[in-house]
Amino acid sequence: MAKKLNITRRDFMNGVAMGLTAGTAVSPLELLAMNRQSSTDALYPPELIGMRGSHPGSFEVAHALARNGARWTEPIDQTDRNYDLVIVGGGISGLSAAHLYKQRHGKDSRILILDNHDDFGGHAKRNEFTVDGKQLICYGGSQSIAEPSSWSPVGKKLLKDVGIHTERFYDYFDRNYFKDRKLGRGLYFSRDQYGKDYVSDNILGTEIKDNEQEIIDLINAYPITEASKTALIKLLSQTENYLLGMESQEDKINLLRQTSYSDFLRKYVNVSEEVVLLYRDMSRGLWGIGWDALSALDAYKSGMPGTLGLNLKIAEQSYERDEPYIFHFPDGNAGFARSIVRELIPSAISGTTMED
Repeated sequence: MAKKLNITRRDFMNGVAMGLTAGTAVSPLELLAMNRQSSTDALYPPELIGMRGSHPGSFEVAHALARNGARWTEPIDQTDRNYDLVIVGGGISGLSAAHLYKQRHGKDSRILILDNHDDFGGHAKRNEFTVDGKQLICYGGSQSIAEPSSWSPVGKKLLKDVGIHTERFYDYFDRNYFKDRKLGRGLYFSRDQYGKDYVSDNILGTEIKDNEQEIIDLINAYPITEASKTALIKLLSQTENYLLGMESQEDKINLLRQTSYSDFLRKYVNVSEEVVLLYRDMSRGLWGIGWDALSALDAYKSGMPGTLGLNLKIAEQSYERDEPYIFHFPDGNAGFARSIVRELIPSAISGTTMED
């Protein structure tokens, strides 16, 4: 293991300072807004393509500091004005901190927000595309305001402060959209992997009960081996306790926490590798990673097959929702971040309401 470097806060701040331009009379956000309105060639992060997480330009200074031991001298003279508050990180937390500080100390407070990325919002990224002259907006990071009714009083007030009224999403979000159009989750078997292209209903999270024969018929049509079909039908039909010989609740929980769901299916449920692979990628839409990287305890809290009979007594919150998953803007939580920025610097972003 490489020797740990003794990196001080001053080293970090001096490195970050390399990317700052002093002397401008407007904020960087106002400058971006001006460029957006005046030139189609100007830097406007939501329209950039390619990898937009830790993009080029966001990590070089940190890598030079941590990997190569780079150091920078302090400026002889102060190159910027004084600030009442300096915040490192321009994500929703950093933006919220700036908003709360201004509320407490006055609108004339001078606040500097530092971020190593070219856009604010942190994981709450906005993507924009122009297709046949039409602007399309989507989210490039975190999507939803989850369970807003359970937020703290401070969090709820923040939403209202920046003009977000979560009750309006009930009118805007068509929760019957997929049902009315007879749309549902599908399962695609590729020719390369299974010998033919085949699409079917995805019943991998379904417990076989009243509609038993319908689900069995779907599984029997899957292009997988007969042994895998039998194992899958058994997995969805039974609520067996696969840790029956383990009496201690603590031991069960520790085992599940340290075992991926994929390995749990292999070692304890004893299904074929073909069945393990069917389940592996089901979690990617929500978590961004597969069940080979998520614990069996997460699977238990999600109600995944093979965990329903474990009879655990845990105080940890399950992943079942008390509120519908509807509280998101077209650009996801970037709409939340932009609302905070608009409250901080009204001239940076147009509009006055959450609809804008």
